[in-house]
Amino acid sequence: MGTRHDLRRQERRPCEHNVTVTWHDARGDHKFAFARALDISESGIRLQMPEPPPLGLLGNASVRHCARTAASKFTVGAEFTAGLQWTPEKQN
Repeated sequence: MGTRHDLRRQERRPCEHNVTVTWHDARGDHKFAFARALDISESGIRLQMPEPPPLGLLGNASVRHCARTAASKFTVGAEFTAGLQWTPEKQN
């Protein structure tokens, strides 16, 4: 089995933060989920979520990848949009 090619333009940094993700479903209902950030780069974030958000969702981030993992969770890759950018803290 081959390795997946990393398409990110910036370095990924591991992180362990809890975040809240919000979106509107196909009926227009407001949905939210508590997620765990797994890693982050200047242009995107990888999250672990209890349910999959819709692919292609636009807002502050666009869902670019979603895969089911163990324990009925989903790993979600999102690319930041609308000028949103993460800036790593400077290390002394």
